[in-house]
This record gives sequence, C-alpha cells and structure tokens, in this order.
Amino acid sequence: MLISIVTPCYNCADFIYETYQTVKNQTFSDWEWLCVDDCSTDDTNLILQELASGDERVKVFKNEKNSGAAVTRNRGLEEASGNYIAFLDADDIWDPAKLALQLDFMQIQALHFSYHNYQLVNSDGIRIKEMIIDDCYVAGDLLKYNPFATSSIMISKFVADRTRFREHLRRRQDYIFWYEALKLSNRGQGMSEFLSSYRQTGEDSLSADKKKMALIQWQLLNSEFKLNLFERVYYFLKYAIWGLKKYFL
Repeated sequence: MLISIVTPCYNCADFIYETYQTVKNQTFSDWEWLCVDDCSTDDTNLILQELASGDERVKVFKNEKNSGAAVTRNRGLEEASGNYIAFLDADDIWDPAKLALQLDFMQIQALHFSYHNYQLVNSDGIRIKEMIIDDCYVAGDLLKYNPFATSSIMISKFVADRTRFREHLRRRQDYIFWYEALKLSNRGQGMSEFLSSYRQTGEDSLSADKKKMALIQWQLLNSEFKLNLFERVYYFLKYAIWGLKKYFL
C-alpha cells in the first residue's frame, strides 16, 4: 500500500534535511516522497539531489520557472502513484508513527479524507501551542474557517485524481482544495493524536499579515464560494471569532 508524500520546496535549505529525517524515520516504509522545487535560489535543489541519490524513494522534480505553491503541489499530485496522498510542507515535522497510524485509521473507517491534531512550533522546533481539531468536518464547515494544517492531511487517490489546487489564487489555495476534497469525500474524520508540527516563523505572527489574511478570506467568500452579502458577513464573523480563539486563547 504505497503512500505518496507531496512537498513543495522553495528556498528551504535550512529545514529540508530535518524534514527528510522525519519521513525516513516513519515506521511505515512503503512511501515515495515527491519533492517539487519551485526554482529555489539557495541550496535546496542540491540537498534534494543528494537525498535522492541515497534513497530511491525520494523523487525530485523542478518547475521550469518559479510558479507558486498551487502549481508546485499540482505537479506533485500529477507525479503521485500511491493509493493515498499525504501532504508535507518543507519545514514541517512528522511523528514517526504518523503514516502508519493515519493509514490504518483511513482503511478501518473507509475514509477518503483524514487529518489529525498538530503542534505549533517555532523556528527551532520548540513547541508553542497544541492545536486540537474537531473530530469531523464536512465541506460546508470550511465556509467558516480552515482548521487544517497541511502536513496533517491524507487523502485517497480517488480524491487526488478529481481535484487540483487552484492555480489562479496566490494564497489560500490549500483552503479551497480542502473544501473541494471534502465535497468529494462526503466527510473528513480526525484523529486525536498529535502527529505533526507546524513551524511558525516570525512572519506568521505579524499583525499586518493577519489583516491581509482576513481580507483574502472576505474575497474568497465572494469569488470562490459564491456567497451573497448576508452569507459573507455571517461566515466572515465566524472566521474572525475562530481566529481570535486560535491565536489568543
């Protein structure tokens, strides 16, 4: 039962080797790691080539030009040959049992979409906060907010073959992808274990960035979800309340 792991890579030389170690140390070993380099200007590609030369499960691809996260993740999906697809950002960390536990969870419950709790860590990998996610979501729930960390998601090949990240969006492509994937999956089921760590850099916590994300959320409710004004106001308030709880409680 092969699991394809999709990782977009851009100027991640400082973290990519550590990320590889968390993949290599998985108790489940039947995986392929699809690393797509989005024309990095640091040593990312050199490190990836070195890793691939020592582990045939590591497969490296490179975009012809810098194209952004959506194009890069879609390239990974196109190259994937696994029965299930897991997503791993280039600076995130997995628990060694992550793939084994999540695969069992999906097979036992016949799921097409699963996720788990995760930790926020700083650039040094030190825990900041534990993020506890509700145990079930349907597509409509994502009109309120995106609760998921990319590196916690696993989907079936059925879903991966039927949707793609929206390449016209510069940000929040993952959010819309999860929404579409949940529509195809009927529901997403969560695990209580903390099986990944999301590395939060200083830029992630800037108040200006929060304001920008709020504006993008409002725009997405109109352009991608096609909600009327009343619905947009309602779900935007839900998003704002969730954001306050996530970052300040």
